[in-house]
Amino acid sequence: MMTMSSISSFTLRIAVDDPVVFQSFSGFASCGLFYSLVKLVDEGFAGELHSSRRLAPWSATPFLLEYPSSRIVYRSIPARSIVNVSFSIMDEKLSTIFKEALFKSNLEVDLVNVKAKVIGVAINTCKFSDLASNVEPLPSRFAIRFLTPTVFRRSIFDCCQYCPYYVEYTVRVRGGEKVEKPCKYAVQCSGMLVPLPLPSLMFRNIARIWSKFSDVRLDVEGAVRWAENAIMIAGFPKPGIRTIRLYEHPTTNKWIVGFMGTVRFVVREELYNEKHARTAATLLKMAEITNMGVRRTAGLGMIKYITPKGNMEKEEE
Repeated sequence: MMTMSSISSFTLRIAVDDPVVFQSFSGFASCGLFYSLVKLVDEGFAGELHSSRRLAPWSATPFLLEYPSSRIVYRSIPARSIVNVSFSIMDEKLSTIFKEALFKSNLEVDLVNVKAKVIGVAINTCKFSDLASNVEPLPSRFAIRFLTPTVFRRSIFDCCQYCPYYVEYTVRVRGGEKVEKPCKYAVQCSGMLVPLPLPSLMFRNIARIWSKFSDVRLDVEGAVRWAENAIMIAGFPKPGIRTIRLYEHPTTNKWIVGFMGTVRFVVREELYNEKHARTAATLLKMAEITNMGVRRTAGLGMIKYITPKGNMEKEEE
């Protein structure tokens, strides 16, 4: 995948006349809908995209009920409803294909054997350069509201992230090479999943997305190193965070656990660095579009970045 100058977001507005009961969390159905739409235009590319083990150049929301009430859909949509679902794409070829699929005449989608009519499509483009230039540095205190279950993956090897051997290893692996381990001292962790809002895992994940897809060069690695030492969890406003287990299919044992809720963070005063704070804020603004963590393509990891200027106290009540 080539770097992009922008993120293209597509929001589908769908009229649902009959009740829909999803097999599990509706985000998994959003993922399936995305692949089915890409398949309408280029079946081969859809297959390649689905089987790829590389960082996904797109993300999704779960279905969001607009009418008769407003909420994130987990299992069901009532009859005579209007729902929205959004997809954000960071690859030019994929964006072109998806746009072509959406503008086929009289487009209908299949929601668990229920045909639903697409009644509107909104397209928004956000430039990476605008994200980087139009953001205030991370304040000394801020919060993140995790809107959908979120979980992060630890590195495959538990070793120093900034050791030259590890850096070389990650570059070679991202280039498609098959490398056993960074060095003889590395301990394998098997990509452990961690359902906790740890700043080190959070910023490492979104820095990787920026480095992979953005054409704007920022010192994201420096910002990650800074965040690991400077940013601390300050607390969890009531009712706190909770974990939710999501099954991808009710008859299989394939599941994932993620956390939800609002988390307060503080930046250690003696370590505050405006350059890195600005980069960290840029990454969080991007994550509001791209999600963060594991299974972004199934609507996991949706967040809202909250600053004191954004009425943080009100959001935390």
